[in-house]
Amino acid sequence: MMDNISSNLGYTFSDRRLIELALTHKSFSIENNERLEFLGDAILNLYVSEKLYASYQDLNEGKLTRFKASIVSRDNLNLVALNLEIGEGIKLGKGEKLEGNSILGNTLEALIGAVFLDSNFNETKQVLDNLFSHNFKELNKIDELKDPKSCLQELIQKKYKSLPRYSSKENTTSSYKRRFEATCYVDEAKLRSNGMAKTRKGAELEAAAIMLKMLEDNDS
Repeated sequence: MMDNISSNLGYTFSDRRLIELALTHKSFSIENNERLEFLGDAILNLYVSEKLYASYQDLNEGKLTRFKASIVSRDNLNLVALNLEIGEGIKLGKGEKLEGNSILGNTLEALIGAVFLDSNFNETKQVLDNLFSHNFKELNKIDELKDPKSCLQELIQKKYKSLPRYSSKENTTSSYKRRFEATCYVDEAKLRSNGMAKTRKGAELEAAAIMLKMLEDNDS
């Protein structure tokens, strides 16, 4: 059974005692996976935080936190563990069950901690990329992850069969900390919006975000 779990994880343990310990629940033995679970939880949170930070540069802290919470939630970890088929390999005490609790997800975290101790962070990240690739693909489908320019372009193409226009210039006034101004035009709606930021791209993103709000207000 442990070989199947290793295969599903995509990782072969050098020290098999680590995977045995990771699969041992506290109800079964005083030597159990709680410490590995603690370590795995910290590693998983770091991995997800780092990947979200690097992959979605236009998301603010609130959205980053919300998306991280959805990935590391007990429901999602239980589901990932279920797909790994680790349930039959978990050593449980008499009368203990896997249903209606977080044992599966906790064991997954213990396995992550075990992989880390058996290898290093880079190898652990490769395992995690495999385990959570589906979650990040699903995030990519969420409209909130698209930058405002992409959202606006899709909206204008659908509504008017055209594209928004942008013009930008560098602001040379020394009193301004942000150096670029951008204007977004939606000719069919006779609307324009302005954005300011440290970069030309940032200014256009801000102008697009304001335009989306203006269009939303017009439709309400």
